[in-house]
Amino acid sequence: MTYRLSTFRRFPTAFAIVGASALAFAGLISTTAPAYAQSSDYRCAGLADQAATAASSVEGSKQANAKRFVSTGKKLCEAGNERAAAKQFRAALKVAGVAEAETEARMASR
Repeated sequence: MTYRLSTFRRFPTAFAIVGASALAFAGLISTTAPAYAQSSDYRCAGLADQAATAASSVEGSKQANAKRFVSTGKKLCEAGNERAAAKQFRAALKVAGVAEAETEARMASR
């Protein structure tokens, strides 16, 4: 004697399998995404702090431009694009008229 599941009984089982797979995939994505944001790269730590300090030290339109570069750089760091973020931070330093710290720049070039 063979027991056949009706179509009605197979649908919830298939739905449960698809749902569980989707949850597992979402969990995998959420555990790997913060790895970029927690990067301890010099460009997103030391250089970012230096650029933010320099942006605060100037006045007027230069301050607004420098802070815009710093804000963009921080968003790029959160996205995991340290190279593009460093370009933004260096642009903020240039607008503020401040040179990048030489010892830290040598460390970043290694």
